[in-house]
Amino acid sequence: MILNMKKKSQSGITLIEILVTLIILSIGFLGLASVQLLGTRNVSNSSFRSLATIYAYDMVERMRANQVGVDIGSYNDMNTEGAADPGCNPCDPANRARMDLFEWADLLTTNAVNGGLPNGIGLITFDAGTEEHTVSITWSENVREDNGPEVADQNYSLTVRL
Repeated sequence: MILNMKKKSQSGITLIEILVTLIILSIGFLGLASVQLLGTRNVSNSSFRSLATIYAYDMVERMRANQVGVDIGSYNDMNTEGAADPGCNPCDPANRARMDLFEWADLLTTNAVNGGLPNGIGLITFDAGTEEHTVSITWSENVREDNGPEVADQNYSLTVRL
């Protein structure tokens, strides 16, 4: 006697497994894309910090090269906003300080793609009590806050005694 065994049909199960797999992969790819975006943003921000450090040291080296200008106070309380070309060639120590400020302002305010800082501003202050100059650079960068991404001002300061 031959038993007639019927096979149970399981049609559609493979399709459901494929759909679940596609959903899981989609979520994974979205996570990967957000990690990539966050990494790219952090690379950009670290690049701005590195440039700010380089530009601060650049101004300090300009000051060291013009020690007479430092001694007569030509670098005290300087700001890159409104810096103008003194138009001298060759320059005396006071005008050399103004030229240094003009060239430094150009570095800071150049388009970020060309090596500048977004909304870059430079400031040099002098503390007569300690005889120290502080070179400060402020720029804008994207930061992640609790309520989402925002643009915030960042600052780098370098204090030296010349």
